[in-house]
Amino acid sequence: MPRRLIVLLLMLLVFPATARADWFPAAAIDGPNADVVAVGNVDVARDGTGAVAYLRKDGGFTHAFVSRIVGGGWRAPERVDPATGEATEVKVAVGEGNRIVVAWVADGIVYANVAQGGTPEPGGFVGHTQLSGPNAKSVDIDLGINGAAYVTWEQDGNVIAARLQDTTWSWVPTPLDGDPNAVAGTGVLRPKVAVSAEGYAVITWGEVGPAGTRVWARRVTGLTLSAVPQILNLPEGGNADSPEIDIEEDGSFAWVVFRQDIAGGSRTIGRRLVGSLFEAPETFDGGLSSDEPRVDINGDGVGFGVAQGNGGALALGAWLFRDHFQPSMGLASGPSATPTRPDVSASDRGDVAVAWRTGELGGTIARARYKDEASTAVGPEFTVSNPALGPVVDPGVSISGDRVGDFAVAMVQGTPGAYTLTGAVFDRAPGAPFIEETTTYKRKTRPDLRWRAGIELWGAQRFRVYVDNVVIGETTSETLTPRVPLTTGKHTWQVEAVDVRGQTSRSRVRTLRIDALAPTLSVKVTGKRAAGQNLKVTVRATDTGGAGLDHITVDYGDKSAKSDKATTRHKYKRGTFRLKVAAVDKAGNVTRKEVRLRIKKK
Repeated sequence: MPRRLIVLLLMLLVFPATARADWFPAAAIDGPNADVVAVGNVDVARDGTGAVAYLRKDGGFTHAFVSRIVGGGWRAPERVDPATGEATEVKVAVGEGNRIVVAWVADGIVYANVAQGGTPEPGGFVGHTQLSGPNAKSVDIDLGINGAAYVTWEQDGNVIAARLQDTTWSWVPTPLDGDPNAVAGTGVLRPKVAVSAEGYAVITWGEVGPAGTRVWARRVTGLTLSAVPQILNLPEGGNADSPEIDIEEDGSFAWVVFRQDIAGGSRTIGRRLVGSLFEAPETFDGGLSSDEPRVDINGDGVGFGVAQGNGGALALGAWLFRDHFQPSMGLASGPSATPTRPDVSASDRGDVAVAWRTGELGGTIARARYKDEASTAVGPEFTVSNPALGPVVDPGVSISGDRVGDFAVAMVQGTPGAYTLTGAVFDRAPGAPFIEETTTYKRKTRPDLRWRAGIELWGAQRFRVYVDNVVIGETTSETLTPRVPLTTGKHTWQVEAVDVRGQTSRSRVRTLRIDALAPTLSVKVTGKRAAGQNLKVTVRATDTGGAGLDHITVDYGDKSAKSDKATTRHKYKRGTFRLKVAAVDKAGNVTRKEVRLRIKKK
């Protein structure tokens, strides 16, 4: 199932100045010239962790492998299946906090393995569990954001499911089939599953009925099946198959898309689940012949549907907005474009990314496009496969992404005997750093400059600090102290974030105010310096650095109350006293003066 992939382009603003996100073509993950067989899928969690599942020869047999995505980079391959058995398919689902669930079929038996997660760094797999067998095929898997997962598959013409909670698997006690006597889940009728934030699932599949093949859907709450499965295809149409599904965070809402023969043609149809019922069907292929539908929505139901049009002559897409498909659009172009099996993903923000395989100018490549959440237009095509690693082979591409618009595309490239697992990424530029606006002056000429980092899920950021348009330092923390003292006065400053691929985003320009100059201060005492006589104390203080005078303090030195007035009158007893006066500006600079007073008898 297409996972919550994501796309990616930041909205262009005058401030902050932000480098646009970009596609980075495929690099070898396993290979080159590895004995890779096929990609199962790629899945990226909301927090940016992810994995690609694939099949590869090892010791003469085909086995299930994963390569994890950590910090936006691919980790070394890990074999997840036991020592024996010929693996024929594999799927992976990834949750936040490095939780990974892998399911595969080997010798007709479904197995699963779990990396529990909840750790800063990826943890190991706990050991495989046998879920079924024999004669199992068409495994699919999804993982909810609360950590619960469901696996579904076809076995002997029935649709079967199991649920994972923590590291414990439990089986749904009965098949999901709508008609127990029908053949369900075989071939293009294969089951697909989506898991909501509550940890419950909706599963869709196809069955062979008296009037042809039909698409069904059924809710699974815990291990309990809904009482009545529902048929989704149009009753006036012909055979229906190839269902796909995605679900909102609220499990009451989901979309199922499928292919159906209608009026002598092949069409793609979507139906929205609301509560326990499906709403009226909608087409999103612009009236053209189409098949291979996919859909991906975010937690709020915003997303995109795609299909292969005219037998591979077109890649079609339609935006899902306000719970309805908008008018469809063509996605692929080129002199000899034959797009096949488009895949799609949507971010929490509502960005959308689409990838497909295409034959163009004599080669087989992978192309991709993205649409920013604020735009109704899809961005330009980009070749995401690596020409140096050969053509893209079956079954094509898989795409997925995180909550902010980073995503990964996985595929196999090469020729028989020299296949390579490759992965391309769309890496969103880092979020712009935030500097709080302030009019406060700083007294230090080497002040601690502080900011808050913007969102960046794929790798550590570096920060360049500019003062008066000149770089004064670079750091990986969120604070920097200038090495060279700054002069008194107003300066501009700005922070630029740099991600692991060199993409940049700048904060808004802020004013940095430095006042390192102490106020000027004069003190004048007039009057007869005799006990009981009024002395007039006159203080004149002026700020010179720009911050402004904050206050003065007059300490008469005789334990009487202090004053903050510029002019006061004070009577002393006989004795010697030290009159202490301080002037403080708003940056904290202080000037002090002291006057020694000798008070005589009257």
